[in-house]
Amino acid sequence: MRGVVAAGAALLCAGAARAQVAPAPGAGAAPAVTRQADSLTAAAQRAARAWERHDFAALVAGSPGVMVRLGRAEPSAPMPPAQAVLTLRAFAGGAEELQAEVTAVREADALHGYAEVQRTYVARGTSARRVQTLYFGWRFVGSAPRLVEIRVVP
Repeated sequence: MRGVVAAGAALLCAGAARAQVAPAPGAGAAPAVTRQADSLTAAAQRAARAWERHDFAALVAGSPGVMVRLGRAEPSAPMPPAQAVLTLRAFAGGAEELQAEVTAVREADALHGYAEVQRTYVARGTSARRVQTLYFGWRFVGSAPRLVEIRVVP
């Protein structure tokens, strides 16, 4: 009996040694944080382009709901994407966008990320250039960012 137990223990030890040497699943793949940072940067670039074109439907596409804060106004409760589109059109509709440039992208934690975009525009009927800062906030669903917040700062 002692021989059987010793043989079983030897097999377990040999199996454990092989398991420690075997490559982990997904070895060699980019870490999740890097993939999230890359996807957040790409999302920020898409958001800036969508704002520049006033394509607010593309901006909020895939969003579960968006909290919007325009200037010094109190932030809204999360709105359905269709309502966010109408709100943003009403806000930015009287402007001609000259540029929307991503100036910063940050991961707050494993579930949230933010981007800062500098918006340069001209109010229709004027020639004065104006600059505003836009902040976009995302929540990660897996490694895909979903827009959940838009803030416009004067």
